[in-house]
Amino acid sequence: MKNAFLRSWLFIVVMFSASAGFAQLFGGVMTPPGKQKTYISYSGSVQPDTKFESEDNKASLNRGTFTVGGPVYQTEEESWTVTGLGHWLDLYPDQTTMPDLYQFDIGLTYSRTLGGGKFWAVNGNFGSASDKPFKDPSVNTAGANFFYVSPEDQVHTWIFLVNWSNNRPILNNIPIPGFAYVYTPSKTFRGTFGFPFAMLYWEFVDRWSLNLFTLIPWVVKTSVDYSIQGPMKLSLGLDFSQSTYYIYERQNRQDRLFYDEKRVYLGFKSPLSEKLMMEVEGGYSFDRKYFSAENYETHPKDAVYLGTSPYLKLLLTAAF
Repeated sequence: MKNAFLRSWLFIVVMFSASAGFAQLFGGVMTPPGKQKTYISYSGSVQPDTKFESEDNKASLNRGTFTVGGPVYQTEEESWTVTGLGHWLDLYPDQTTMPDLYQFDIGLTYSRTLGGGKFWAVNGNFGSASDKPFKDPSVNTAGANFFYVSPEDQVHTWIFLVNWSNNRPILNNIPIPGFAYVYTPSKTFRGTFGFPFAMLYWEFVDRWSLNLFTLIPWVVKTSVDYSIQGPMKLSLGLDFSQSTYYIYERQNRQDRLFYDEKRVYLGFKSPLSEKLMMEVEGGYSFDRKYFSAENYETHPKDAVYLGTSPYLKLLLTAAF
């Protein structure tokens, strides 16, 4: 069951990694000392059919994310972990309506075991998410997290956390406490139920499984997977997510630029070697829009809509 619990945490890390900022916040926190690995990940996607109402031509929307992390010091009792992130969202050719956007971040995590499987971790991160990153302090980002993990036995685990960030979609700059109950009765079912996130893995029929992740209230990633052989899988999925940026020289310093999209996709995942995993997605991106606001809005005013586009995505992850 301990391996099942670790797989639950790894699943959460992967789901958070679907959004560039979440990868940095949680990538070094979820695994106890003595079990952390060095990882390198790259994802890139292209959406070739991007239309702007104010432009006569169309553009290609291209996204890329590079993350790296690993322990710089680790024993069975404690560890120090460093993480780094680079992310870009650009349009080709350039559009007058919207600038290219970037995010860079570095984080440091300290974890310590308490005995009986219990451990705690604290981390902080600093970076910038903007059209002109690090131009001045108004475009810089920062965050901090505290986690306490307390297993009751091999099936039941409680998690308590506090998160602060100046660049989350809602309740910006407010420390948010959270909790979760992890239930791992078998290798075919793993559930994490709490606030502000929940996760479910359920192998409901041999070779068929349901995966669900949500970061309350507006991030949802779910898929039905078919296991071809071992870790080789086919997936049919749905993904709702946002990215947030601080535009340089904006009039309202509390405003952020949101990029919001929804995707339906067919995916294929396969190991390329013992340490390297590949995932390919193809599908449609819809309800795409840019808008400026202090917090996420379901029906924003003056949004820039981009229409629907096919997309192709490649994800490569190596762990050592």
